[in-house]
Amino acid sequence: MTVNRDFKAILWDMDGTLADSEALHLRTLILVLAHHGVEAGDELHPLIFGKTGREVHALCCERFGLSTDLAAWSAFRARCYIEGARSLEPRPGARNVYRAAKRAGLAQAIVSNSSRMLLEANLNALDLQDPQLVSVSANDVRAGKPEPEPYERAAYLLRLHPNQAIVVEDSPTGALAAIAAGMRVLAWPLDDAGAALFHPAAQIVRSERELAAALNLPSLMTN
Repeated sequence: MTVNRDFKAILWDMDGTLADSEALHLRTLILVLAHHGVEAGDELHPLIFGKTGREVHALCCERFGLSTDLAAWSAFRARCYIEGARSLEPRPGARNVYRAAKRAGLAQAIVSNSSRMLLEANLNALDLQDPQLVSVSANDVRAGKPEPEPYERAAYLLRLHPNQAIVVEDSPTGALAAIAAGMRVLAWPLDDAGAALFHPAAQIVRSERELAAALNLPSLMTN
């Protein structure tokens, strides 16, 4: 059966969208802060959601009066993350949609605000390693999300115009980056409260099946 679509590729965010990794990112932040004598907890999550590691470091230095070096800070967090990533799980339903899109012959790429090291750890944990996979990390661009560069870079590598790609994001920050790049966005928040934070141009999907339907993937919709 031929399926008509108005896009040629799916660009996936990683953390929170494909990987259920937000709790692990928060845990590494709490650990590095404890290492520097700062006690913190879940209250930090809304402040760091969707931000790059560099932005989180700057935020914490300002908030807690720290003067720690970014390189040492990042290395400590990366070690903690790599250890925790061994037990990382995919977001429920996400890998089903990813694999259905692959079966349908759609081009796919992964666009993350995390460093290359952490992105590769996620790919390995989710069994998504592929020599042909296009992926963009914070190390591959000058400006991360919400700037459009990461998504523009992915479209360039796929040899597509930005309007030929559709983006799946769980964060308003990532959605803004994709919208700025001229792409259609499917926003897949964790809850209804999160849905209210997205730009009006983003189309909200609330489940694996709604996501599959928006991507016109009948093989999943009929399972």
